[in-house]
Formats: sequence, C-alpha cells, structure tokens
Amino acid sequence: MDLSASISVFLAILLLSSFIKFATVLSVFRYGTGLVGVEFGVACLVAAFGLAVATLPPELRDGGFPAAALTGSRVDPSKVVSSLVPRLAASLDRGVVAALGARTEEGSGEISSGLAGLLPAFILSQLKEALTLGVLLLVPFVLLDILVAHLLSLLAMQQIGVQVVSMPLKILLFLAIDGWGMLGAKLLGVSA
Repeated sequence: MDLSASISVFLAILLLSSFIKFATVLSVFRYGTGLVGVEFGVACLVAAFGLAVATLPPELRDGGFPAAALTGSRVDPSKVVSSLVPRLAASLDRGVVAALGARTEEGSGEISSGLAGLLPAFILSQLKEALTLGVLLLVPFVLLDILVAHLLSLLAMQQIGVQVVSMPLKILLFLAIDGWGMLGAKLLGVSA
C-alpha cells in the first residue's frame, strides 16, 4: 500500500467533500453546549469525517476515492477533476466568488474554471455556510446561558457555576426539539 497515495486520497476527501462544513458546525455545537473536552472534540471530528465520506460527491465515489484510501490503489486524477469541477462550480456561494474573483489577476470578477481556482472558493463557501448555521445553532444556547445566569443571580446563588445548571438544560432542550434531526437536515441540505 502506497502511503503517499493514501494520504492524497485522504486529503482529497477532506478538501473536496463537505468535511469542513461538518467539522465547523459540530465544533460550534460542542462549544455551545459546553462540552469542550478533548474526547468530545475527537468525536466531533470523527463524526464529521464519517458524514463527509457518507456524503461524498458521486464523482469522487465513482472515481474510487474511499476504496483507494484503504487498498492503496491509484486513482486517475484527471478523470475525477474533470467530472468534479462542474459540481464544485455549482455549489459556490456567489458572494464568495465575487470577492475572490475581484482579486484575480485579470480582475474580471470570475474565478478560473480549474480546480486550483475553484477549490479556495469552495472551501470559503463551505465555511460561510457552516458559520451561518453555527450562529443559528449557538443563539439559543447563549440565550439559555444568559437566562440561567440571571436566574441564579436573582436567587443569590452565585457560588453555583452557570455551566453546571445550563449544560443539562441545553442538552434537554436540544433533545426535546429533535435537534439532531434538524441539524442533520440542515447539514445535509434536506428539507426537514
């Protein structure tokens, strides 16, 4: 098994899938709930990688990407790139494309149609979508923290930490409103 081939396949899966979006949203969720331990961080990364492999674009799956990482077989990059470029171009955020296009050498406002031009725009589009979803996910948790802090100060219980009371409430709220279903639907782009 060729280690460099496996590493390149692994990096391609990370960069060309939605791994960045999944990892960012799950990290925001982790900090929003207050579960900031290392173990939960590793669990979020493993879950993000699993979601990224499960939702690989058909162009990568047909190119043999997940199997190539395990078997060490070669993948024809030109075949995969030529079929993947239209999908990447279709999933770009137009605001990101305009901002990056204005900084190209030509100044035409368009990004080159090759993978080298589309990859930064795709990654920034994924980050923009993830942070938008992360803010929507974080707001109820912050409001619950503020409410619990205010309630504890009204009851003159400053010696009890806000996280001790709010973390179980956040988890209960998340489970009560079927947070995993809604979060999964938003991450995967499915209507809930």
